[in-house]
Amino acid sequence: MSDTTTHALPGTGRWVLYRIDDNGNEVEMRRFAERAAAEALMREYERRGHKQAYLVREERQASRQDPET
Repeated sequence: MSDTTTHALPGTGRWVLYRIDDNGNEVEMRRFAERAAAEALMREYERRGHKQAYLVREERQASRQDPET
């Protein structure tokens, strides 16, 4: 599998693969430029029979507000 990890600029639609452990904690594993690549790796981990659950989510940028308004 080719490495599709990205360090894209904010606002360019990065996708994040998370691992969810038995206690419900989400841990970021990798970032991707394309959702399909993130989901493909998620399915690969699931096929391996790992005990944890996995989730792909689009990175959300915090909205910037002018403090003077």
